[in-house]
Amino acid sequence: MRHTLRGGPGMDVACGDCAGCCTSSYFIKIRPHETRVLAAIDPKFLSDAPGPAPARLMGYLENGHCPMYSGRGCSIYPDRPETCRTYDCRVFTAAGMPAGGAEKTVINERVARWRFEFPTDEDRRAQRAVEAAARFLRQHPVRFPGGHVPSRPSEIAVLAVKTYEVFLDSPHDDRATAAAIVATACAFDGAPQPPAG
Repeated sequence: MRHTLRGGPGMDVACGDCAGCCTSSYFIKIRPHETRVLAAIDPKFLSDAPGPAPARLMGYLENGHCPMYSGRGCSIYPDRPETCRTYDCRVFTAAGMPAGGAEKTVINERVARWRFEFPTDEDRRAQRAVEAAARFLRQHPVRFPGGHVPSRPSEIAVLAVKTYEVFLDSPHDDRATAAAIVATACAFDGAPQPPAG
């Protein structure tokens, strides 16, 4: 999963006939370089994404379905967005948290069924650290610069996977832990660290 988050190929998720991610009121981020995706989507389904980086968001229909979902699957599957290619609901299981509220019922049911095996003590320790990271992110948003941490469950779970190493060591105070999470996330993403304050 961490390899995929660094830009590697998407994981092979055993979705079977599950279409939870297509039917659960998700906004889908589409980046400017995804020209084939943008050409395949009717512009009426797109809006500008918030934030400094230029991107578009594809919304969802009144029933929570992606407008590209045909009832049998994705109607633009060969040209689907990177967000869809890399989506992996197992991240919620790894982080020990649900995907969201009632609008994510199908995904939450799937998340509850995933089971992982941890053959070594190191694997078990890493998994506990991912869960600890997700807990900390949900419980301590005010400890972060500007009081901002991701608020959507998918962003929290992904950030927990990116920064779990912070929780492998002895616990620090909350402010130092938050600073370590920011530094680790920036290093993972290859981004500059925001100014202190």
